[in-house]
Amino acid sequence: MRHASLLSGFGTAVAVAVVSGIMAASVTTIAHADDGFQWATIGAAGNQAYQGSPGYRAHNRGSVGYEYKISKLEITTGQWLEFVNTFSTQTDQYQFSRWGAQLWGASLDTRYVGPGTKYKLRPSIPNAAMLPVTGISWRDAARYCNWLHNGKSSDLNALITGAYDTTTFGLNPDGSFTDSLTHLAGAKYWIPTFDEWMKAAYFDPDRYGKGVAGWWTFTNKSDGPGIAGLPGVGTTSAGLNLPDFAQWNIPLGAYPQSLSPWGLLDTSGGAREWTEEGAPTGAPRERIVLGSAAGAADSADFIASLTSREPDAFSISTGLRIATTVPSPGTTVVLGVLFLLPSSRRRT
Repeated sequence: MRHASLLSGFGTAVAVAVVSGIMAASVTTIAHADDGFQWATIGAAGNQAYQGSPGYRAHNRGSVGYEYKISKLEITTGQWLEFVNTFSTQTDQYQFSRWGAQLWGASLDTRYVGPGTKYKLRPSIPNAAMLPVTGISWRDAARYCNWLHNGKSSDLNALITGAYDTTTFGLNPDGSFTDSLTHLAGAKYWIPTFDEWMKAAYFDPDRYGKGVAGWWTFTNKSDGPGIAGLPGVGTTSAGLNLPDFAQWNIPLGAYPQSLSPWGLLDTSGGAREWTEEGAPTGAPRERIVLGSAAGAADSADFIASLTSREPDAFSISTGLRIATTVPSPGTTVVLGVLFLLPSSRRRT
């Protein structure tokens, strides 16, 4: 189902009035780093792994031996729109007509005259740029990371490699995927690994008091599911069902009181999120998805709850959060420039 049909009914007076009322206040709390992202630094390198039921996929997982950064927000409509419009007018080589995402705050720009397609923010949705992007494939997410790695270049070659080697994307004779399983060494941005995502969402270095680490059972520092409701009433859009899918009109960052131990927003609600890890079923066919989506059952917040999808699938609920190095790309450059600037002080 395409985003146009899903969002066509947002004229419902009650849904629009309630959701629109929360837009401005929530968005003003979001600050952006120089590269356009707000990062959370995940420390406690070498943390203890989760020791839940041995039958869980999450058992003995979640230990990460290095510091890294992960975006506090999922990828927004504004960020994905910049990516799509960089290439959608150049070529149909990568099926850009499908890259608009299935559910987001943008639509085709019918005023555009030229090759390919172009998208614009939906004027009928307040703060549409802050809506989560869902209905993107894992492969598209990998190309997005390549584009970021290559400095947002408009050259089509910027999509091919950098974070992921897309020349490996294909099918074996048995129908399994040939896609490389991990990001390349030296990647500046990547799709979080299973362990990176799990740690950022559930592990708390102060779980049982200052310096006493442990794991929460659900996201948002809780041992129980979030409360479905509108911002200011509930703690998550997961489990919230409004007329005409209006729960998807709630912007990212609208539940600032619901944070992971490291300050991540919308690990519950918003979109379900791709991870880098392949599903453990023979030759990898699918990638694991974690977290819960707007309108979905709260049980998807549970630490052992996961699903998997084929890397070229466009699931209506699946979006993206990205990871990066410590320090984040650009920081070193900025510091270097500062050191090169002449001092305004006179020597005495």
